[in-house]
Amino acid sequence: MENNVSIDTLLALIDDRDEEVYLAVRDKLMESGPAILPVLEYALSSSISLVQQDRLNQIINQLKLLKLVEKTALWANSEDKKLLDGWILLSTIHHPAIAADKIELLIQKISHNIRLNLNDAVTSLEKVSTLNHFFFDVYHFELNTPDIFASENCLINNLLVSRKGNLISLSALYCIIAQRLELPIYPIGIGQYLILGYYEPQISREVYGVNADPYLFYINVEHKGTILGAKELEYVVPENRENPGHITPMNDGTIIKMLLSLLKETYLMNGDDDKLRIANKLLDKLRRY
Repeated sequence: MENNVSIDTLLALIDDRDEEVYLAVRDKLMESGPAILPVLEYALSSSISLVQQDRLNQIINQLKLLKLVEKTALWANSEDKKLLDGWILLSTIHHPAIAADKIELLIQKISHNIRLNLNDAVTSLEKVSTLNHFFFDVYHFELNTPDIFASENCLINNLLVSRKGNLISLSALYCIIAQRLELPIYPIGIGQYLILGYYEPQISREVYGVNADPYLFYINVEHKGTILGAKELEYVVPENRENPGHITPMNDGTIIKMLLSLLKETYLMNGDDDKLRIANKLLDKLRRY
C-alpha cells in the first residue's frame, strides 16, 4: 500500500471484504502509533457498519495496549517515579477508562482528614497509632479474606471504593498515605513476606545502640497495623527466624511488579487470556529496568 495514502482512505477501506486489504489497512494505521487514537475513536463513534466497528475496536485496543506499554516503560525508566502513578498504569489493564484525577482526590481527602488529627508534638508510635485508627477503623481498609485471589484486590480504584485488598495493595496504599503525611514508612521484604518499616536510623541508634536496625519499629498491615520491634519479627515472620536481620528494602518498581504478578495469576486462574497477555507485556517491560 502506498505510503501517502490518507487516513480517510484507510478508514473507507477498513471494512473491505478482502481480508488482505483489511490487514494492509490495519498495519498502515498501526504504523501511526497511539497518536492516531482520537481519529479512530471518532470514526468508531460515527460508524454504522458492524464490520467497521469490530475492526476499529480491534485496532484501538491494540494501540491502547501499545500506549500502556510505552507509558509503563517511561515510568519504570524515570528517576522520579511515583508508586501511585505506576499503580494507576497497572490498573488500566482492567479499567482502561480509569480516572487518575479522581483517584488522586480520594487519596488527598483521606490524607487530609488524617493530617487534621496528627500532632507533631507526639511520638512516632503515637503518629502511627493515629494513622492506624483512621486507615483500619474509620475508613475500614481490610484484607479481602473471603476472596483474597480476586483481581480487584490489586487495583487502586477498586481498593479505594471497596476498601478491600490483599497484603501488597493495602501496604502500598498505607505507604502512599503515610508519605503524604511525611511519615518515613517504607515497604521491606523479609524472605517472601512484606512488612512496613518506620525508618528513623538516628533515633533507633540512640535508643537501641550503634548497631541497631535503622527501622525504629515495624508495622504489620496484615494485622491492622500492629507495631512490632525487631525481636518480635522473629515470632511473626518465620523467614526472619531462619535468617535474622535479612531485611530487604523494596522500591516502587518492586511493589508494582509484585502487584502485577498477583494480577497475572488471577487472570491465569480465570482464563482471561487478553488481560493475561497485557500483564505479561508490562511485566516484561518492568523486568528490563
